[in-house]
Amino acid sequence: MEHSTERRDVEANDVGAALDSTIASLLGGVERMGVEAALSVIGDWEERLTASGNPELMPVAENLTALKAQLSSGSPDQVAAGEILADLSEQVQRLANEDIQIEVADKLSQLSVLLSNEGDSLAGRA
Repeated sequence: MEHSTERRDVEANDVGAALDSTIASLLGGVERMGVEAALSVIGDWEERLTASGNPELMPVAENLTALKAQLSSGSPDQVAAGEILADLSEQVQRLANEDIQIEVADKLSQLSVLLSNEGDSLAGRA
């Protein structure tokens, strides 16, 4: 049992560090972040969520795939990208409200606000 708890702690720390990195990237705004950097962050999260095998995370992974496709298209539709970010924001906030470690929940809530703000900005609602 102790090994399982230790593994969860390591995974939570890893997720916490990944969330910190993503939040730091978004603080400057998605437009300033650049497409290549955004694609890298999106790809990392897409892999992490898919590898988790958690069915609750699959809709988030699917939206990340849609966002990656939108950004990779050569001429991304800002409104469509903004709508995807808004959807991601809602999904992330729902995850933050689940029974998870408080540190991770706080970071998810912060990420949700950033995604919402960036989505509104891209979609022309801000």
